[in-house]
Amino acid sequence: MTKAFDIVLQNEVDAMDIAKTPYYSLKGRFRYQCLCCGEEVYLAAADSRERSPHFRHRRGNNDTECERYLGQPGAVEHFLNLRRHKQEHIEFYFNKDRMTFEICVFFTEKDLQEYEKEDSKMMVFSQYYGDPFLSIPLNKKNFISDRKNYFVISEFSINYFVSFNSGVNRFIYPNIMKAAEKINIFKVRMQDEHCKLQMSSFLYTDIVYIGISRNKEELQELVSLKDIVSEEIFSFTTENKIFYGVQFYVNRVESIAYHFFQKHGYQIESSEEFNILWPPVYTRDLHLISTKDTIYVNSSFKLIPHENMNVDVILTKNICENVVKIHIENEIKIHEKNIDMCIQRERRIEQDIFTNAPRIMYYNRYTVSNQYDYFLFDQNGCSRLVPGSKIYLSETDRIVGYKNGHLKEIIYAYPKEKISISELIEDIRKYHPQSEIFNPDDFMEIKTDDIVLSYLEECYRNGRINTVVKRYIKEGIF
Repeated sequence: MTKAFDIVLQNEVDAMDIAKTPYYSLKGRFRYQCLCCGEEVYLAAADSRERSPHFRHRRGNNDTECERYLGQPGAVEHFLNLRRHKQEHIEFYFNKDRMTFEICVFFTEKDLQEYEKEDSKMMVFSQYYGDPFLSIPLNKKNFISDRKNYFVISEFSINYFVSFNSGVNRFIYPNIMKAAEKINIFKVRMQDEHCKLQMSSFLYTDIVYIGISRNKEELQELVSLKDIVSEEIFSFTTENKIFYGVQFYVNRVESIAYHFFQKHGYQIESSEEFNILWPPVYTRDLHLISTKDTIYVNSSFKLIPHENMNVDVILTKNICENVVKIHIENEIKIHEKNIDMCIQRERRIEQDIFTNAPRIMYYNRYTVSNQYDYFLFDQNGCSRLVPGSKIYLSETDRIVGYKNGHLKEIIYAYPKEKISISELIEDIRKYHPQSEIFNPDDFMEIKTDDIVLSYLEECYRNGRINTVVKRYIKEGIF
């Protein structure tokens, strides 16, 4: 077979491209998988002059069926799509604000459209043959496309099973939570409160993690280690169990800490560094976005095409020691130790996006349509609205409608009619009738309009003035 799946860079790779780069059999061990069956494959005939480079199963000649399936038209795309459902859609997180475990789902708009046509549901199981503890119709009402959607995990399990077609096929996600005496490691993100489960067995120095266990003594041993910098241990209850957690980072690699993490299934290594020197980049949806099609980077490790980056060698050029010029043709993925990033080129935005201003509408009660993705902004923050729901708007609320991430509609409450000064004075006199003696000297330096002057003349004749109206005139409200 000429193609395989690279589990490090999470994309399809070609045997010919891999053969052109330095290939180390030890480092490549367990890295490549068959697109059809998911079993490990290895690069064969990399240096052969008689045969083209290709991937082979390690178990001998039992890959005949896979070769046959992958030789059919569209088969590679089909199996890549299945793998994408399993590999890229699902991640597991710890929410450090809510103190809950979460399952994270990511769908493109095309994915959601296909699922919605089939009336599919996403189901999450703690047991393969059990009932789902989470069942959600796959549509735009429940999921935002091209965004990470987080859902609380309510049942504890070592393994979880997820289905995208109403339970027909169930993908297993093993060893998500470890045994009671073990520590689960989550990587802290600076962008938000969601800490990603460390699926790799490698931990790195100077990276902030949260360790979680049902055994408090294990965390106490962790924080007592010499080269561990940690905060206080905290406890929380979720999934009907008590957990303990602590935020920490490893200052340096030393033997005692190394052996401690080893018994929990992790290894410690020194962190690498990677910096984009030019042009300036910004972050969008956890991706680095470049305004140019060429970037200059500096790294503490050697950048190897199709080894730790998914870029062809012709798109890279060494400028000087540790500085590399990279042309951005598609999304660039860099994966090396603690470095795991995606770099994209800024999308070109058509001019008409800016010329078409959003439509402004006014309703006191608005029934949400299904034309756009609608969100309510009020004193409680922002919340997604479900089509068909009725929303009563106050003066400070607004509903915003988006399509493909672009602002299309803004809906406000009808502005209240402004009461006239004469009507306001009459209301005050009606509901606050208290009065006092009128002293003309109190208003000698007051500058006001004709309505207020007419009222003051009336007070001069009567000899009394409403106490509240007087205060409003003195304060300049009238």
